[in-house]
Amino acid sequence: MASAMRVTARLRCAGLAFIRRGFSTAQLRHQHWSSATSQWHQNMDSTALETLKNGESFLPFNELILSHNFYSTDASATVQTLEETPAASGEDENSEEEDTLPELNKTNETPRKKKWNLEDARREICKVLNKDDEDMEETLTRLGVQITPPLVKNVMVKTSSPNSVLRFFQWAKLQPGFKHETSIYDELVNLFGRSKDFETLPMILAEMLSARCNYSVKTFSFATAWHDDSDMLKNLTEMFEKMEFSPKRNAYDMLIAALCEKNHANAALGILEKMASADCAPRAVTFRPLITLFCMKDQLDKVQLVFEMMKMKGCPPDSITYNLVLSKLCYRKRLAEAVEVLRSMVDNGCKPDALTYDIMSYATCKTRRVEGALELFDRMKEEGIKPMYLTYGYLLNGIFEARGFDEAHAFLIQQSGTDPNLDSGNYEYLIRICHKSGLQKEVQKLLMEMKAKDLELLDDNLFEILHENDVSQAT
Repeated sequence: MASAMRVTARLRCAGLAFIRRGFSTAQLRHQHWSSATSQWHQNMDSTALETLKNGESFLPFNELILSHNFYSTDASATVQTLEETPAASGEDENSEEEDTLPELNKTNETPRKKKWNLEDARREICKVLNKDDEDMEETLTRLGVQITPPLVKNVMVKTSSPNSVLRFFQWAKLQPGFKHETSIYDELVNLFGRSKDFETLPMILAEMLSARCNYSVKTFSFATAWHDDSDMLKNLTEMFEKMEFSPKRNAYDMLIAALCEKNHANAALGILEKMASADCAPRAVTFRPLITLFCMKDQLDKVQLVFEMMKMKGCPPDSITYNLVLSKLCYRKRLAEAVEVLRSMVDNGCKPDALTYDIMSYATCKTRRVEGALELFDRMKEEGIKPMYLTYGYLLNGIFEARGFDEAHAFLIQQSGTDPNLDSGNYEYLIRICHKSGLQKEVQKLLMEMKAKDLELLDDNLFEILHENDVSQAT
């Protein structure tokens, strides 16, 4: 009787052990093929090899391919791996389990896929997952459900057991024609993050990169609940430090961004200070969520402190960082403060780019300082910076409002002749302004000029508006 109970217990643990060993044996190797270039690892799984054979390119961190055959899309490779590593589970007398595990993936025939609606399929799969028995994978296969990303995400959201979700996740990965999307990995990371499973979590994060799914703010949204729990955030950053893959900096960056998105600036600053390891020094992009948050809260004094921190960390603010501040100030028409930031930008050796001038042009035109906007435009041309298309629109609108149609039309003619797409866009912009102002004769004049220059209306909506008002005959 006792022997039968022990066998039953092993069977119940078989499915979970099957998944756990797959993750626990996933390691990052540094060996190379002797007959290949050094960037391709000896332990690449079948998916990676197939991708390489098809000539697809990998991300910069593509070499971080998980070594275990568990990550192959071939179910037989999974079974073989388990048979070849009987000591992986660390259990005694596991020969009975070895005989049982291969049965989990065996079916006499491939079941015909049935037509299920999303809700019915989710409900049936959740019933199987809630049982969490040793036959879960086989039962899922017998259902004959066509696996899709929306279905997988629905099942993961509606299932409370992380272990069941993990088994379902790995089973779904083996289904023909299916591939997990980034959002599915995000859901799995958040599930185990909320469960505080710091053993499984880093393995999921490592596999996520090997599957060429980048981290995002959503990946670490679970950590925002710990913004006032320094111990939990410490556990998370310690986990990052133990992860054996180079883009751990990306994990830090996205964690900081997630905290800032939820207005947890102090927690984000605390994470920033923990990025002290030599291979994980913060970059300018690391500070941008903090700067954006402080700008939105009109805390320019704290923005200045972040700037000073960036200099101390060896990554002074770049043009993108300055542009973040300028855009917030200019949107609020705080031109004087924006000018001060621009001067600081130049004084610190950071050259303004096309976006910088575009932001400043918007602000000066909105405040009806057209002379200043035109001076910025000329300076941009002198420095060899090509204006953005939107910059021309801001100037046309500013000149029209301050000086009227004739001046705006003169500027349009002066800037035309080099880029047909730009010319069409500028004509359309001025036509729209004139139509809105009720200047239909001017609209006809512009349309005739476009026809003479062999320019076409690129905006179908504008054409429909003019056609409805019987002013599009010139086209």
